[in-house]
Amino acid sequence: MMNTDTSYTISNLSPFAAFGLGVVGLLLAVIFFVAYIQIIRRAGYSGWWVLVMFVPLLNIVMLLVFAYKEWPIQRELRELRGWASQIQRGPSPQGAGHPPAEGAQGPQGPGYPPTGGAQGPSRS
Repeated sequence: MMNTDTSYTISNLSPFAAFGLGVVGLLLAVIFFVAYIQIIRRAGYSGWWVLVMFVPLLNIVMLLVFAYKEWPIQRELRELRGWASQIQRGPSPQGAGHPPAEGAQGPQGPGYPPTGGAQGPSRS
């Protein structure tokens, strides 16, 4: 009678086939790991948050946080849209004709020139 058992296990594979499968599996894991990092970075978070997926239970909690919390990129987009709508409406009647206060920050926040425009270097 012939043996009809066709189940295979890793131990039945040749060493070269097992090594090849291991390399392919490792390559796929690295590709997906890098993809997860890119997704998290595009959402506005640090890529290091990807390490949370290796912590049991915490990874589920963080998945829910990422899913339902406002992402930094969404907050920035909302602020920029509000700023753009202010520019399109023009200056308000209250502030018409008055220059911005000394050192006042525009809607862009710190690190950007004041609302009145950028001042060049002084030449004395």
